[in-house]
Amino acid sequence: MKKLSFLLLLISTFGVAQSNDGRISKSVEAKVMMMQQFVHKGDKGEEAFWQTKGKVTYQIVNYTAEQNPQFKQLFISQYQELLPIYNKMISSYDEKDTNYFVHVLIRQEEDYRKLLTPEQLAKYREKLDWFEKNDEKNRDAYNSLFFSDWLLSEYKKRF
Repeated sequence: MKKLSFLLLLISTFGVAQSNDGRISKSVEAKVMMMQQFVHKGDKGEEAFWQTKGKVTYQIVNYTAEQNPQFKQLFISQYQELLPIYNKMISSYDEKDTNYFVHVLIRQEEDYRKLLTPEQLAKYREKLDWFEKNDEKNRDAYNSLFFSDWLLSEYKKRF
């Protein structure tokens, strides 16, 4: 817990929280804490990760039967990629490791979006943008795993 507290302090001090009233900092913290929840599940973390991401997004975009295995594999691969990066970041207290973690999250979001059909992508973007403007609770919950267009744009500017 000490390491996580220190990491969250580090995240909030390296320039992320200096604009947009801390929303970016809050988002990075939520993404780190969400990953921590999966990591603490040990051997079940990978399964919880892909199931959570799959269920959350399925509710928005309604994957086809053909897409289900593709997205399952994507989410499993994402977890497998993030796990060592997260573990290094948590133990190093190095801003470079945190930035790398964020860069990987950005790329993973882009990889996810590329697999959606144009109609699914439109639904996904609309829903997350609606939360961004109208529902802070769901905005923060969804942004702990994914990115609204606004958030993705802000991350790309800052990281």
